[in-house]
Amino acid sequence: MNLFLKIIIILLSIFLVSCSTTEVTKTEKPVQKIVKKYTNDVELNVEKTISWVNLMPGTLPKFHVSGKFTLLKNKDYDLEKTKLKFIKIYQDEKEFYFIQPKVLEEISDESKVITYSTIQGLSINKDLNQKKGITFELVFKEGNSELKYYVENVKVEEVQ
Repeated sequence: MNLFLKIIIILLSIFLVSCSTTEVTKTEKPVQKIVKKYTNDVELNVEKTISWVNLMPGTLPKFHVSGKFTLLKNKDYDLEKTKLKFIKIYQDEKEFYFIQPKVLEEISDESKVITYSTIQGLSINKDLNQKKGITFELVFKEGNSELKYYVENVKVEEVQ
């Protein structure tokens, strides 16, 4: 119950801050193999990365992600031009989701705070093992360059 309350507060905060009519683009991807070795291209301080499935009675089961991190200034990329474009979700070296989340940015001279969420959720992929951790691949664009950052072993919570 406490986790459910925290999730509702996070989602409500994101919704109230954004108050936008932009629709979140979401697609369920067929399962694909990936290589397990990761290299991070950007410097981040990850504050939170959350994933959960909503299994509450009376609603359609949905998969959600939400998070907040600080992108730090670095000579390898322009902080202002670097944007979070999409997130890929992996489990056991297989891609399960390609997500274009709702993104909020707060920029300063030395960093950019980014908050993201799926808001409406995605259909649950039947092959996703909700008992195992998942990997987030955060994909950024800066001009024609693509930069990546990986967050591993994120627990999938269940809200019932």
